[in-house]
Amino acid sequence: MATIIDVAKAAGVSKSTVSRVLTDNGYVSESSRQKVLAAMEEIGYIPNILARQFQSGVTKTIGFIAPSYLSTMGKFLQVFMETAKKYGYFVNLYLTSGDKQKELEALNQMKFKQIDGIFILTRTNEWEVIEKFSQYGPISTWNRIEEDWIYSAYFDHYEGYFKALNYLYDEGYREFGHVLGNSQNLNTKARMKALKEFHETKGIKLNPDWLIQESRLYDDGKLIGEKWLNSEQKPECLAFYSDYVAAQFISKIEEEGFKSPDDVGVLGFDNSEISDLMHITTVDYSIEKQAYNSFIYLYNQLNDMAIPEEKLTTKIIKRKTI
Repeated sequence: MATIIDVAKAAGVSKSTVSRVLTDNGYVSESSRQKVLAAMEEIGYIPNILARQFQSGVTKTIGFIAPSYLSTMGKFLQVFMETAKKYGYFVNLYLTSGDKQKELEALNQMKFKQIDGIFILTRTNEWEVIEKFSQYGPISTWNRIEEDWIYSAYFDHYEGYFKALNYLYDEGYREFGHVLGNSQNLNTKARMKALKEFHETKGIKLNPDWLIQESRLYDDGKLIGEKWLNSEQKPECLAFYSDYVAAQFISKIEEEGFKSPDDVGVLGFDNSEISDLMHITTVDYSIEKQAYNSFIYLYNQLNDMAIPEEKLTTKIIKRKTI
């Protein structure tokens, strides 16, 4: 097996020059660099990546932690990985299934220098537990959190939801249903504030029977569909916090012969692939830019750079359910 000494002899340079080329650390003239690369190719030298990482303390790898693989995550992960590749980084995906111990095992990868930084799509452990790992490297998240030790790639859900409800109002809807997620989530709280102010501003009574919180992505869309089917006072439209839940709702009511928007208007949130496939009118809130910003923060922290972030915007994607 060829060694670094063999490369140096074949290239006619010193061992230290070969080492600088391999580690990309220190000055090497372009002519010498090309000689080293040509010699490596000629004699079939394969660098020991693990050894180089051990010497430099850098893995060029980011950990991406998520509870499971969902449609929204697919778009986010794709952009995150494409951006990482552009800047010379790899991405390791850790699916925790909501298991706190699995999340801790992934976080420990940064502690033990197996990865350089971490992105958390949605957390399982408490923030106080996760914060302890910030001493080992930068952390960014899609969760909304306002702390100095972590970067949060969120957009203003108050503004986005208020804009969405105004759109529904302008389309002629007056009886609204709202399907929200975890009531303790800061994004949900922002949407709650927006919908309450919207109803007050427009003078529209808020129906408590159709203010649904604690919805889960996995099956609640169908349950909400059953609720709508069995309700005597059906809302004219429903605004969902997720395209995925909205799609489940539509699927359920269509089983009973109802359609959107003929029988009920449906507005999703995410502009994910499923909203495109099912022609769901939705709110686009720059998932791609959030993914880009999440990686760029980590990159800037790891490389002492100041690459600017993308500005987040929201827009209504008009399809066929409103």
